Amino acid sequence: ARVKRLRLRPRVCGPRRASLPWQCPPSPASPWSRPPHVVFIMTDDQGYNDIGYHSGDIRTPTLDRLAAEGVKLENYYTQPICTPSRSQFITGRYQIHTGLQHSIIHPRQPNCLPLDVPTLPQRLQELGYSTHMVGKWHLGFYKRDCLPTRRGFHTYLGSLTGSVDYYTYHSCDGPGVCGYDLREGEKVAWSQAGKYSTHLYTQRVRKILASHDPAAQPLFIFLSFQAVHTPLQSPRSYVYPYRQMGNVERRKYAAMVAAVDEAVHNVTYALRKYGYYRNTVLIFSTDNGGQPLFGGSNWPLRGRKGTYWEGGIRGVGFVHSPLLRRKRRVSRALLHVTDWYPTLVRLAGGNASEGLDGHDAWAAISEGRESPRLEILRE
Repeated sequence: ARVKRLRLRPRVCGPRRASLPWQCPPSPASPWSRPPHVVFIMTDDQGYNDIGYHSGDIRTPTLDRLAAEGVKLENYYTQPICTPSRSQFITGRYQIHTGLQHSIIHPRQPNCLPLDVPTLPQRLQELGYSTHMVGKWHLGFYKRDCLPTRRGFHTYLGSLTGSVDYYTYHSCDGPGVCGYDLREGEKVAWSQAGKYSTHLYTQRVRKILASHDPAAQPLFIFLSFQAVHTPLQSPRSYVYPYRQMGNVERRKYAAMVAAVDEAVHNVTYALRKYGYYRNTVLIFSTDNGGQPLFGGSNWPLRGRKGTYWEGGIRGVGFVHSPLLRRKRRVSRALLHVTDWYPTLVRLAGGNASEGLDGHDAWAAISEGRESPRLEILRE
């Protein structure tokens, strides 16, 4: 008897193949049959020339490998200083629409991210995500409603101000106006003093990954490193490989970048170990350009942190994920830090087009299509 052979075709959802694999009808064997976990890693004041694949003097093997295996974002823009960039990431709105366009939020300033503006973690919570933040906040804390745990994060460990000691978490806002700035949820984390912040934050992320069930609920982690912002501090072991650098500031800075690279290695190892990796989107981004006065470099771009030249606003960024359709490439699509909000909400299965300045850029990142964005607002 003849046996009729069937030709297997790719799964199709609607008139064309779904751009998000998990949006197709779920398959028991597919790791993409549910919304992805998202790990967003942000570094502070890391310049364009302060990552291995752009640099001739700083080595970042983990970041280089992740970027090479994913999609490098080579036309990606942020704001020139901390608070505006972070507010745009978490709201999907330009800083002129949140009143945070002027400068950073200082510790004694009675200001914070507007309470009537929905945040990315709040939207992800509505879509069923478990949301966690680890690291630097810098979006205001003058009252409890401004705290990360009131703005969409189930848990928080980190510093609320812009610059603290990496070991003592001592922070000042002028002569004689100093205090201890490390919070666990809404309480002071006195017991964590003495631990290097890059290591402390990495350990917390590993703990979150170890205690969560990746099959039960999607996870969003915002790992907001204090590094490589001043003060320039790191354990000696990271300085030793750069001992031949003549510029002392650059040497210390390079050591801090090395610590971040090792931290990202440990996070990605944990993603694999605890069963997250195959259904995870990992995003790496700086918040603004580097500060050459304190070891940073934006070469060959003009300008520095705090300026609207390319060196102040051209971000280092990449996306690494098994969910990418076209990997191992460089994207020159125009992207902006506001674009993460609608992009991640769509990945989570939601719709985030209302009143946003950001655009859903997943097709440009994953499939190499043209960017939906034609311009960016710099000032």
